[in-house]
Amino acid sequence: MRPLIIWTVAALFISAGRIDPKQVDEGIRLFKAHRFDRSYDLLIPAARAGDPKAEFYVGLLYDMGSIKMMDKARAVEWYRKAAEQGYAPAQYDMGVMFSKGEGIYKDLEEARHWYEKAAARGHGYALYNLGVVWERGYGVKPDLAKAREYYEKAADKGVAKAAYNLANLYYRGKGVERNLARAAQYYKKAAELGHAGAQFHLGWLYAHGEGVERDLKEAKKWYREAALGGSSEGALNYGLILEKEGDPEAQYWIKRGKRGEIRTK
Repeated sequence: MRPLIIWTVAALFISAGRIDPKQVDEGIRLFKAHRFDRSYDLLIPAARAGDPKAEFYVGLLYDMGSIKMMDKARAVEWYRKAAEQGYAPAQYDMGVMFSKGEGIYKDLEEARHWYEKAAARGHGYALYNLGVVWERGYGVKPDLAKAREYYEKAADKGVAKAAYNLANLYYRGKGVERNLARAAQYYKKAAELGHAGAQFHLGWLYAHGEGVERDLKEAKKWYREAALGGSSEGALNYGLILEKEGDPEAQYWIKRGKRGEIRTK
């Protein structure tokens, strides 16, 4: 009598050349819930069957999952599988791994290559990273026109850091004609997305009437948001406004700002 072979649902899908999307979705949900071992069990069959999303998340598990699972080289292996299928988040992470030299040799040209592939698919943080590459000259000759172009595209995708960096270019007149109104526009965009540094700078613009009409109420509002978001400069300036108003909370914020206990993002 032949032995009875018990197949798991996952194995049946692999043997049939099919992948269960619900199983992949559940594996991703468990990953986000930090249930890494169970997530891996659900995702690995689909990853081995060639599902790019599963491949990417298995890469994430090795990259930033539980300590016992962490293996940067294996993360790169799985990211590459998904990236070569055109999966933009994996292409972006390939760029990150090459830029940091994690799990693979450091190669800024390769990093840029993968960022460009992800950016071509509209990946916001890949667009932002390309802006940083061209602004700071990572493996290339700096080109502020290209940096501005990438920052604009990333800002349109809702990347706060891109809007903040773009605002800084306009505020300082770096690679563009100085334009305080444009700087204020992008500081506000980044501030509304929760960027503490942008919130502080927007407060400063309102306090001094730079690029916007002077409005101390708005300045106070944005300094407070910056302070709550982690900006020591925001805390100090918010405290100074409260001090002028005779508010007893003023010294708390002034002291925290002076100590630098909270930092700008």
